[in-house]
Amino acid sequence: MTANATVQSTASSNASESPPTRRSTRRAAPVETAGAATTGLGGNTVAHIVEGNCPDLLAAAGVIIEHLDAQAGTWQFSVDDGQTWRAIRTDLINRAGHLGLALNRDARLRVLPFGGHRVTGVRMAFHTVQRNHGQGNGSYRAYAPDERDDGSRTVTLVLSLGAVNGTPPEVHVPRPRNKRALAQRAALAAGGTAGMLC
Repeated sequence: MTANATVQSTASSNASESPPTRRSTRRAAPVETAGAATTGLGGNTVAHIVEGNCPDLLAAAGVIIEHLDAQAGTWQFSVDDGQTWRAIRTDLINRAGHLGLALNRDARLRVLPFGGHRVTGVRMAFHTVQRNHGQGNGSYRAYAPDERDDGSRTVTLVLSLGAVNGTPPEVHVPRPRNKRALAQRAALAAGGTAGMLC
C-alpha cells in the first residue's frame, strides 16, 4: 500500500467512567450522490482500511468509528457499495459521550476535502467488533469506553486521502496524431506507388 499510516493504540484514561447505559441508534440522512460516477472518490471499504493498516488485528465483522478528523472535510459512508452516500455526523461521534458510527466490514468510507484546503493526512479512531451490525449497519450507537466484551482496543490511524478515498483508476490517453505528418506520409506512399507504376 502506498499510503503512509500512523497507528496509535489508546486506552480510556478515565477508568472510573461507567459504560453508557442508553442504547440509542440514529440513522444518518442519505445524500444523493452517485459514488460510482465520481472518479477516485469511490471510497475504500472498512475491511480494506483496517486490514491494510492494522495487519496485527484479528479479522473483524465491522467497526465502531469513535472519531474522525472534521477539519479535513465532509466524511461520508455507503452501505450499498457506493450507490448512495450518507454524511457522517462528526458532531455526534467527536463529542464526549461515547457515541460512535457502526459500520460492517463491507461499508465504504470517503472524505470530501473542503475547497481551498490542502489535506495531507486525516485522523480516524475506531475499534473493531466481532459481530455483524445487521440492521444497525450505518447507525449511531453507544459503546463502552473500556472493558469491552470482545477485548478490542481503540486504534487511531493517520491516513492519506488516497488511503481513505481510493486511488483514481489510470486513464489511457491516446497519443495525439499529427495530421500533417500523416498527410505527408500518405503523399509519399502514393508518390512511391505512382513511381513504381511508371
